[in-house]
Amino acid sequence: MSVAAVADRVLGLLPDRADWQAVRRSPRRDLVAGLTVAVVALPLALAFGVTSGLGAQAGLVTAVVAGAVAAVFGGSHLQVSGPTGAMTVVLVPVVQQFGPTGVLMVGALAGLLLIALALARLGRYVRYLPTPVIEGFTAGIAVVIALQQVPAALGVTDAHGDRVWAVAADAVARFVVHPRPVALAVALG
Repeated sequence: MSVAAVADRVLGLLPDRADWQAVRRSPRRDLVAGLTVAVVALPLALAFGVTSGLGAQAGLVTAVVAGAVAAVFGGSHLQVSGPTGAMTVVLVPVVQQFGPTGVLMVGALAGLLLIALALARLGRYVRYLPTPVIEGFTAGIAVVIALQQVPAALGVTDAHGDRVWAVAADAVARFVVHPRPVALAVALG
């Protein structure tokens, strides 16, 4: 593939005149939709930042940057973006083993991979993924996120284990030995 062809594909990812004309049709509705997404995404981004171990500020910055990038390069006028539970599951072990620089490297590599997939126009094949595979992935992520929250919900700060389920089991065992009903009551509340 020639350099000109690659440049055309890269420029094809940017918004064109038709995209900007669509924005002018209903600016008030778009503004309300954007504010609604922000109200939902802000606490979610803060929570994911804390859950990943990098802090609330990392979640906030990630949501803002991801939103801006998706708005410019996104492939849909109806796209909503931001940090996800799946990324939290991926980043927790990276943060524990490599720290914040590891997260930066994982993010950069993921971005490069997404750009390569976009240039190859492979996104259209996502529609061939079977629904049970997508639902299974989503359910598995939900279970992992729930298990990650067990130590905090029980008020246990020193649970250990190699896997998420082992840390959750250790937290339950430590809670049984030294119960902290206030932490559990707050979590249930």
